[in-house]
Amino acid sequence: MVIFVATKEGFKELEEIIRTGKYPVWVGAGVLSKEEMAEVREGGVYLTNFLYPIDLNDAEIVSDALESIALHHPEERVWLECIP
Repeated sequence: MVIFVATKEGFKELEEIIRTGKYPVWVGAGVLSKEEMAEVREGGVYLTNFLYPIDLNDAEIVSDALESIALHHPEERVWLECIP
């Protein structure tokens, strides 16, 4: 399983699970500061950050991001933050 977080709020909601280090995590640009990313990584989390923000309302951006994740984590389930 891969966790894909697009907002700071989404990160905070899943932070307890994320910090277990059991799952790779991908975040959009601006979700975490450089210092926060370093601290999360130092805690043993495999964290990747996109160089661009993830607009959950833009299907093309989300689709492109999911393709990138799939390249690095083939055949893994991706849990995507979503606001219905």
